[in-house]
Amino acid sequence: MHIQSWPSAENSQISLFLLKTDHVTQDYVSWLNDPSVNQYLECRFAAHTIESTRKYVEAVLTSPHNLFLGIRSHLSGRHVGNIKLGPIDQHHGTGEIGILIGDKSVWGKGIAGSAINLMAEIARSQLSLRKLTAGCYASNVGCQRAFEKAGFTVEAVRKQQCLLNGKPEDVVLMGRHLA
Repeated sequence: MHIQSWPSAENSQISLFLLKTDHVTQDYVSWLNDPSVNQYLECRFAAHTIESTRKYVEAVLTSPHNLFLGIRSHLSGRHVGNIKLGPIDQHHGTGEIGILIGDKSVWGKGIAGSAINLMAEIARSQLSLRKLTAGCYASNVGCQRAFEKAGFTVEAVRKQQCLLNGKPEDVVLMGRHLA
């Protein structure tokens, strides 16, 4: 399943569009390097440039097991974040969702939950997946809340799985059945 072209999808709040290398702007890279944005992301361990970010986007774009979409807010008219479905496992009918809302001006406005719901619909209707999974640090309450509002339930907690600011942190694992 190569996803080189993908139709956009939208609801009343956002549009999702296939993320391509020309969508990588200085604003996008600044999200990845901003400690308040990346505090719960594994990308926080590296410094990002336009070039390194474009290479990453290209690698995901050419992967047969990922769908990487940009999130555009109708309210602002801007690219405000990204959502990735992957790896996608067609044999088991599953996929993992990761999300980044980089534009802090839209935090707390339901953008993440809206994007998660829209991606779930794509996963069900266009990719014929039966289940989605996601995970987040336990202290990332906003992320967990967005997934729960989008129909995910907590399936497990990995105790002290990661280090956050040098201290052990639990990871919350969630899932949503699509059938």
